[in-house]
Amino acid sequence: MYRKKVASGIFAGIVSAVLWANPAFSQVCVDTDGDGWGWDGSGSCLIVEEQSVATSAACVDPDGDGYGWDGQATCLIGQSVQTTSPTQQAEPVAATCIDPDGDGWGWNGVESCLVGATPQAPATATPVVNQPTVTPQADESLSGFNRQRDLVAIHFDHAPDRDDGHAAVASLMVTQKLGLNVQVVAGTYGEYSRDRYVPASESLMASVWGSNWLNAHSNREASIGAAVNRWASVLASGGDVWVAEGGPSDFTAEVVRRINVQHTEFNTRNRIHVIQHSGWNEDHALASALAYVRNNTRYLQIDDGNHPNATADLRFESHNNGAFVSRALSSNYSSEWGVAFAYLSPSEKLDFSDAVELLYIVGIGTNEIANVNQFGDYFF
Repeated sequence: MYRKKVASGIFAGIVSAVLWANPAFSQVCVDTDGDGWGWDGSGSCLIVEEQSVATSAACVDPDGDGYGWDGQATCLIGQSVQTTSPTQQAEPVAATCIDPDGDGWGWNGVESCLVGATPQAPATATPVVNQPTVTPQADESLSGFNRQRDLVAIHFDHAPDRDDGHAAVASLMVTQKLGLNVQVVAGTYGEYSRDRYVPASESLMASVWGSNWLNAHSNREASIGAAVNRWASVLASGGDVWVAEGGPSDFTAEVVRRINVQHTEFNTRNRIHVIQHSGWNEDHALASALAYVRNNTRYLQIDDGNHPNATADLRFESHNNGAFVSRALSSNYSSEWGVAFAYLSPSEKLDFSDAVELLYIVGIGTNEIANVNQFGDYFF
């Protein structure tokens, strides 16, 4: 997803004034990825020059229940905050399961959790070294996904940048190679990014996916209704729904909410899996929508595909991508990649980082695909 924000001096001044007008939040705008935007415990916020860079250590508790968020993990008010040196790799945080509404389900800073259950580290697509490899059932990935019975909902926000154009083709390649049952939705932006939607994306989606996609920008109600019907049909047949969340969770929240109202027989916490890789997407979702999805699905935040980490490196600037581009334009997907490269020139960047969510769902780890060229080896 798009990771740069530029604010005018006037806007920065307004935000600064708002922050300082509220002492409870004057020094707690947490910016974990360093893009200038963060989270103050109730909404997105802009980092201002006067703010201390040490705010990532503050435990923010907006509802006063004793638990908060320190920019990286759930935290307990009053406890000393532990920090990690730049040379250390932070361990996955999955300690306290916070259940604000008392229904038995909560959030542990990484994924949805069951209160009273032993905390588990987030699942990874790559087996841990020196640990026995889990053998999945027939046609079932290490994440638990079963391509015969399950549905993959692939969501593209197309706001504000154009990297979704590359991700759309990459996702098409994955779904066709593996024979996945999919529902594709475009325009799943959040309330805070709707004004930056790229209308030209609709022509691209038509070129890549034909008529096999829903337009949530121009037909939001119809798209929500179609998603509710499709997901409910899969759940009724014994399958699960896996969401590759390529944007904020506003759209997904509404679909899940209506399923819970119309189909009370389904346990969406266990059977709808939402895979998110971007903190920017979370920051630009309505807080109520993100909270609803976290509490009513199996929500999992994996490493951000925009950076080298435990996910495949599928984002390149203008260097070192010539081999992939040439191969793409001479492949069976030359037409689709040609449209995508016209939409976002690979000389600017090659970026289908949103596809890391799809790779996670199908159980392909970095031991098989670690970069764009290995992606090409696997799917071309």
